Amino acid sequence: MNDSDRLAATSNPGACDLCRVAIPSAARLFSLVRDSSSIHPYDPDQDGGRLLTACSPDHLGELQQHYRLRPFVNEELRAGKITRALRTQPGLDEEELAQVTGLNFLQIEHTLTWESERFLEEQAPRVGREEPEGGPDTRDAPEPG
Repeated sequence: MNDSDRLAATSNPGACDLCRVAIPSAARLFSLVRDSSSIHPYDPDQDGGRLLTACSPDHLGELQQHYRLRPFVNEELRAGKITRALRTQPGLDEEELAQVTGLNFLQIEHTLTWESERFLEEQAPRVGREEPEGGPDTRDAPEPG
């Protein structure tokens, strides 16, 4: 899970997105930032934008800096659009998926390849650490004695 996902997953509408302190409505500070991991549940026009809430100008500045430094990845945004479409309308064929997401076939194919590569990259470190069935290999270990 990346930092943006962590911030989004713990978001509370009445709390600071940085320190999680509850903020009275009159004291809340807001900023809209670009974030390719932000997918609106049903409005595609709001995809790629994240509304930040902060308790102070310092916290708002820190949050803005975080998103300013985070790369905007088109494939991530497109993957979110595809995921939303398939969650709300399972069983779409390629043509329907293109129509619902507003993406063309090449964008869909490229995004699915990107997602597969990303998944494999995330799994690669785990593969090297896995132990064989039955626990660690003890063939070369000295016998107790």
